[in-house]
Amino acid sequence: MLEHSDGQPGNLKIYREYHEKLRRANGWDCFVVYRPRGRSGCTVVQDKMGRSSDLPLLRWRGGGDHRGTKQAKIGISDIF
Repeated sequence: MLEHSDGQPGNLKIYREYHEKLRRANGWDCFVVYRPRGRSGCTVVQDKMGRSSDLPLLRWRGGGDHRGTKQAKIGISDIF
């Protein structure tokens, strides 16, 4: 099972503005699970590409001021 270092289940953030652009363009998402390595590196644990339109149902919520758009979270287990 993929999880945070503290044992909490991991999640992926999707930003609505970018997601809608990808959907209109019949675009693809690329998801990468990684582990930090040293001070400036990372090790890719798993990756997956898929059409933006094939994501599970997203529940949008306020994203605050971050990126100026709403966001949704998807559990890592929903993708991998």
